[in-house]
Formats: sequence, C-alpha cells, structure tokens
Amino acid sequence: MKYLSYIFILFGCISFFGCKEEIKNSNMDLIVTKGEAWSEPKGYGPQLVLWLEDNGGNYISTLFITQKSAKKNFNRPEALPVWEHKKNNSQKLDAVSGATTQAPSYKGHINKDLLVSGNKYNVFLEINNSFDYNDFWHETNSGVNGQPSLVYCGTFSAGQEDRIEISSNPIGYGSVDGSNGTITNETKNLTTALKILNEAHIIIK
Repeated sequence: MKYLSYIFILFGCISFFGCKEEIKNSNMDLIVTKGEAWSEPKGYGPQLVLWLEDNGGNYISTLFITQKSAKKNFNRPEALPVWEHKKNNSQKLDAVSGATTQAPSYKGHINKDLLVSGNKYNVFLEINNSFDYNDFWHETNSGVNGQPSLVYCGTFSAGQEDRIEISSNPIGYGSVDGSNGTITNETKNLTTALKILNEAHIIIK
C-alpha cells in the first residue's frame, strides 16, 4: 500500500523585482507526494535539495535543503552532486535547511535574489537515498550511494504563474561518486530510485 504525504515548503517575505513592476510578499508552497521507496533501506528519508536557476542555466539560490546535507553530516558531493557543484561554482550561500525528511513539512525562503517579472526560471529538485543498491549499482561500484541522485525540473515565468509543475519524469541522474555536477540524461539501470518521488509541484500564492 502506498502512503501519500505532503511536504509544504513555505517561502515567506519573497520580493521579485522587475524592470517595470515589483511583486511583493509572494509565498510559495512546494508539495511533494512521496513514492513507495521514499524511505531508504536503513529507514531514513532521502536527501533532498531544491534550487533556482535562470533560463540561461545560471545558479541563483538554494531554496531548501535537508538538514543532514546542510550540516555536512552526510557525504554531500556523493548525495546531491548536481546541486553541490552548481552552488560551489556560484560562490553563493545555502538557504535555511529543513529538519528531516521524515517530517510532514519544511520551511525555506529566498533572502536576497532578484527575479525579473516575465523572465523564465527553472526550479530543480535533486533527491537521493543512501544504500539504494540494485543489480547494476552495487557496493563495489557505487559506494554508500547505491543508485545515484535523480534530478527533476520545472519551469515558470516570474509573476505570471500561480502553479509550477515539476515533471514527474527525472531529467537524468548525477555523478554516483560526486566527482562532477554533470547530469546524465537517462534513467537506464535505475529501479527503486525512480520510486522515491511520485510527483511535485509549487503553488505561488
């Protein structure tokens, strides 16, 4: 039986500054439906990060990251390699983290970043379970990770949409050893990793 629960990420006091107009106090909820493989084999939830890029692929801000990764209690380059390399290359600071992925809700926010009304932006969600081994990704070739992180994406126009769909199909997976930030655009040889997340969308209020 599949248990569905929701993660609400509330973004408070976010200001979007455009060339011609200013959109104040825009709040956002990220709603995630957990898949049947949400809990990793040892019983913990996955590592998860949400970040924002402009339409040219430039990193803007981390919107949310699970606490283990934020506090470096986890092997971050291995767990969330795409985000890790994007963030490090940008030299920008992390956002406030959430407590654990077992909790029903999380909070995060954008502090300083400027979005131009009408411009397109991409929201990326990267997720990974530790020890998620299968016949292809096993201990001898994937370390603690097992199957690599999966990356999902949604696109929106600032100030013009009230719902952002994050595709239920991943755009690819990250480096299994954390050595680079490349997204491999396929899902071949992935099994339970594809069942961590059912769907996700963002509501702009």
